[in-house]
Amino acid sequence: MAGDWIKFQVDTPDKPEVLAMANRLGIDPDAVVGKLIRVWSWFDKHTVDGNANSVTFSFLDRLTCVTGFAEQMQFVGWLEQDGSILRMTNFDYHNGKSAKSRVLGKDRQDKHRNSNAKSNAQIVTKSSLEKRREEKNINTPEGVSDLVFKDYLFFRNKIKAPVTETVIKGLSEEAKKANLTLEQVMIVCCQNGWRGFKAEWMTKEQPKQKVNFL
Repeated sequence: MAGDWIKFQVDTPDKPEVLAMANRLGIDPDAVVGKLIRVWSWFDKHTVDGNANSVTFSFLDRLTCVTGFAEQMQFVGWLEQDGSILRMTNFDYHNGKSAKSRVLGKDRQDKHRNSNAKSNAQIVTKSSLEKRREEKNINTPEGVSDLVFKDYLFFRNKIKAPVTETVIKGLSEEAKKANLTLEQVMIVCCQNGWRGFKAEWMTKEQPKQKVNFL
């Protein structure tokens, strides 16, 4: 038994993985979070290292009452299948006694440093909030479907490249040069793992520096 609580990050509801799962499953992101907690809690309670032997996708689908839920967890990288074993990725970091010990230890250290680092913490927090606010304010561009844009946001998050108005403007300009729509360019970037896009790439050899994403 690993305990009666699990580690949960407060920004989980806004993670691209959650939004991607909600979109593909056709359910609310908050519902996805609730069912993820159910799955994570099950692994925390019934496994030692995050490896569940002879547990199937169907079992997790029944546990969450959503068909295809386990498959979508695998798609976003939160679940792995190895033969007859289902493995929760990064289990040691988020679950188990060691993870909880780290969380409690970090809380004590944070309280100890709080008096000396208050001003720095305020600066970092403000910067993080401004960055998050900027990314949230990016709406689906005109002529691009919500599904394609969500997939593009998910891809950019994976390569740690935030989507800004400048990025969208640059893609639009290159799309016109290549006689493509902005949506087509976003699809091409996701398919090829391109961080950026140049019109000449559609007629010349693809760039050598490529991110292997899909």
